[in-house]
Amino acid sequence: MQDLYQRPRSPFDDSALERLRRMGLADTDGHAVRDVMTIFACIFAGQFYDDLCDYYQEHADIQELLSQLFDTAETAEPKQKFLLICLQYDGMFRELPDPVWWISGQPEFAELFADGFLVHLKLLNDKSKEEPTT
Repeated sequence: MQDLYQRPRSPFDDSALERLRRMGLADTDGHAVRDVMTIFACIFAGQFYDDLCDYYQEHADIQELLSQLFDTAETAEPKQKFLLICLQYDGMFRELPDPVWWISGQPEFAELFADGFLVHLKLLNDKSKEEPTT
């Protein structure tokens, strides 16, 4: 007999904060653990950069996309920065990674993530400009 119950998979439901606690992203009071969020953002920014390199054939395409992303993010509100990142995943036909999906319902987490993600992504992009092309 097949189980007909499906657990809700919404970052806006009551279980989301508990999931963030289990991942180590939230403390016992439900606030973001800043140091962990910084590492979390770096991991996903690095993975995202690799995805960009795999998806786009030309380095110039990556540079153009990131330039537009960074320019738009400069004046964006925290929620908009997070949405900009989500749109970049959509643009490559990639699902938002589950851990990132779970923070989307928590503004404090999403803001810390977006800021850290963009900072690390910019560092990766700047470093790639310094590397000689072969």
